[in-house]
Amino acid sequence: MGYRQVIVPTLFGLFFISSIALEAYAVELTTVVIPSANDAQAQFTGDRILTMTYDPDSSLSKNLTNIHENVNFKANMSTPGMPELISTVNQAILTGKQSPAQIKNATLDYNARIDGSPGQLKVSYLVRLKPLLEGVTLPSQNTTINIVDLDWRSFVVQQPLNLTVDGIGQINVNYPIGLFENKLPSIASEIKGSELEKVLMEPLFNFELIGQPLDTWHFLFDPTGSQAGMLGSGFEEIGGAKVVSIYSLGESSFREGTFTDIEQDATATIEGTNVNAHVFTSKPSAQIQIAGFAQVRSTPSGEFVTVTEDAPQGTSTATGGFPIQVLLVLGGMMAAVAVFVLLKARK
Repeated sequence: MGYRQVIVPTLFGLFFISSIALEAYAVELTTVVIPSANDAQAQFTGDRILTMTYDPDSSLSKNLTNIHENVNFKANMSTPGMPELISTVNQAILTGKQSPAQIKNATLDYNARIDGSPGQLKVSYLVRLKPLLEGVTLPSQNTTINIVDLDWRSFVVQQPLNLTVDGIGQINVNYPIGLFENKLPSIASEIKGSELEKVLMEPLFNFELIGQPLDTWHFLFDPTGSQAGMLGSGFEEIGGAKVVSIYSLGESSFREGTFTDIEQDATATIEGTNVNAHVFTSKPSAQIQIAGFAQVRSTPSGEFVTVTEDAPQGTSTATGGFPIQVLLVLGGMMAAVAVFVLLKARK
């Protein structure tokens, strides 16, 4: 199989538990790193829930009650607008993170739902970008140390990202208001100029909080690979690495700080009716698994990780009460994610 090892689960029960753990909170980033290849595959997830409330006896309520719309599709590089979407994300990575890492291929899953009932409209969004990045490897004179730079993990795209999908038409997958423009254009036009419009133009492709310094993440070092093996992950060493390093973000602690769900309120007047809106975004979380012993390094220009096959003698195996659910998530994640290396040259 060469330099790429596909993770294969062997314990279905643990995978099932892992799936439950994955659904418990929004995983904004999952990635697996093996410093023996020179590209990277990751999954970025953005989510949002909007609840609009208004007078249940209003004409607005009558017009929106019993509206039920599902917008679900998968996009790839042949989907109209997808190359432009990738180009925009690449520009955000380059200018926002000063990173040479660039996406050369990606898929996108878009899942949204609109449900109207008397006095309330609920809208949910879940967008997953699964990119394959290249240009992430830093050539090194030292053959015993690999460099993994993960600064690109926290990019933000401020621009609209439009795709044209069969049966749906053009839809902006980055701004929540894009769903209204596609399915409820008359409502979208009345939202314009209101507080609610500003909230609905805040991008789903915003992973800024994932950029929290890695030395504040939970760190688990498994010197034997037993944790991954115990979960039935099928982990095997590549390039001589027989150990696993895992960085986890999302559980509030003294080291990490306090993470809370992001909630916003806004108002608008639609069809002459006062509307109160509440927007909910899940707290950030992420997991990075690296084959080998990883150590965080920081420079004025960015942050990177040095990786060796073995840990220095006496190395602590974990920091900050490493959460057990991370190990559960690891088993489920490994069942679906192919192993690639994330290494980046810092210019």
